[in-house]
Amino acid sequence: MVETIDAGAHRYVGAAFTVVDSGAIRVHRERCAKVRNRNVDCLKCAAACTSGCLSLDDGELVIDASKCVGCGTCATVCPTCALESLNPSDAELKVACLRAARGDEVVIVCSQMEAALGDLLVPGVAASVICAGRVDESLLAGLAAEGVGCVTVLCGDCERCAQRHGRDTAELVAETARQVLGAWGNELEIVVTDVPPVGVLADGVDTGAVEAARDAHFAQEPACPPVREAEEFLTGSSVEADALRRPAHSLHVMKDGTLPHFIPDRRERLLDALAQLGEPASGKLETRLWGAVVIDGTKCVSCRMCATFCPTGAIAKFDDADGTLGVAHTPGDCVKCGSCGDVCPAGAITLLDAVPVSWLTDGSRHRYVMTPRSVSLTDNPHQILDTFRLDFNGDIFER
Repeated sequence: MVETIDAGAHRYVGAAFTVVDSGAIRVHRERCAKVRNRNVDCLKCAAACTSGCLSLDDGELVIDASKCVGCGTCATVCPTCALESLNPSDAELKVACLRAARGDEVVIVCSQMEAALGDLLVPGVAASVICAGRVDESLLAGLAAEGVGCVTVLCGDCERCAQRHGRDTAELVAETARQVLGAWGNELEIVVTDVPPVGVLADGVDTGAVEAARDAHFAQEPACPPVREAEEFLTGSSVEADALRRPAHSLHVMKDGTLPHFIPDRRERLLDALAQLGEPASGKLETRLWGAVVIDGTKCVSCRMCATFCPTGAIAKFDDADGTLGVAHTPGDCVKCGSCGDVCPAGAITLLDAVPVSWLTDGSRHRYVMTPRSVSLTDNPHQILDTFRLDFNGDIFER
């Protein structure tokens, strides 16, 4: 099914994402920052999609589930783990990596490079993924914690591969992992390359044979096969009509006026692996993984919408017995989705890229005391009203 929706604001965005759900990708739409509030800008999944299953076309989000190859790149870049890779799962991929390890070296190979090399590779010496973009920082940190010293992500001629965007994600993850692991004093070598290590090649295979096999395979710009046949999907139905046929899935506001929170399992595994590596050095990290929220008290209108829509609870409300109220920010739980800044009606929130490493390990919480005040609707009434309303699967929840 092909779904076309306004990426800026549409109440059926959550229903549209559901069509991607399969044996390769699981969709947890209640975790999606954009589903939780339509004013959130995050569409990292569409920007990273390697197959055209998720794409942006003149400001519209286009979802064509028949194109999904199950590569998992969308799940790698999703800050809230609203998309989860199942082919293989994170646990299965780590086990495959450790099983294929040679000493302290692990090789992960994309499906196209594996197909290109064929019998030139020694069976069982590399863990297989559909696309190099499947590898994420929690996997690399987990391997480092297991004593792995070098990880080679082997991908083919990405300029001539239909899944070429996966290389960009693989490079981003590798650089992020180097920075994070470096802060913990770990020197895991991470290489993203189209040149296989000698140790994974069969006896007698030289570089000339590898280059010839690779060039022959990628001459036709190969593409990974879709995980499901296009015939499985209806075409031409409207988003609204299709949403009505799907089971209702309500996201209920909790007693404190916030939506349910979920800290991604990948984030938990990443922090657990880092803890196994010991104590970090001082300094700051500037990566895609964490952010630090700063609230300008001169602009804040005390609506606390930032806490209402925060997917992980990194921003949480507090109401003290003496009447003091506000929000507290825990940088260690922040996934840098940008929801807080996008829903703030007063533009009072800045999300800093550089985060002190100590804030990620010592449970730092920063309190922002707020003073209730009236909100003027004269300047931008639509923006302010929208932040007080959540559209989810056609249901509207008012504060």
